[in-house]
Amino acid sequence: MNRLHRWLLLPLLLVLLGSGCASRGAPQPTFDQVDVERFLGRWYVMANIPYFAERGKVGTFVEYRARDDGRFDDLFYARDETFDAPIKRQEGVAWIPDPAQPGRWKVRFIWPFTADFLLLYVDDDYETALIGHPSRDLAWVYSRTPRMDDATYRKLLERLAGFGYDTGQLQRVPQKPEDLPAP
Repeated sequence: MNRLHRWLLLPLLLVLLGSGCASRGAPQPTFDQVDVERFLGRWYVMANIPYFAERGKVGTFVEYRARDDGRFDDLFYARDETFDAPIKRQEGVAWIPDPAQPGRWKVRFIWPFTADFLLLYVDDDYETALIGHPSRDLAWVYSRTPRMDDATYRKLLERLAGFGYDTGQLQRVPQKPEDLPAP
């Protein structure tokens, strides 16, 4: 990540750090029975409550990889607005601060700033997942494939709403050129 990107991400990280202290409502449950080894790998971002670094992105996906130091590589891939744009990668690191709570992660893309990452739900087959932030201002719908049927998507939105998230703020992320709105 170049110096300009680091400075652009700095305000986001400050917001995330501050908002973690001011979450709305009761503490959020997390999926603490998660099998971390099964969770690792590639996840396509089907929808999100975007922050500035995610707005206008298409074909986004993340990869989580185990590291020798017990942490995880947190790799974010995206294209800017069109599938003709080159794919860009942002590299971060994630870790589980308390092994008794494997659904609560910390992530860092710029040292020394960290943010909270909550695994709210993972289906039995580890094919779909819901990720949130304690502020409930950020959320992600993950899928192992770049396609998700409408019934599955609606069920995930209902579940996310049950955790206190405003699903009206979620935006679908185009995963294929045909997902883009017509000009």
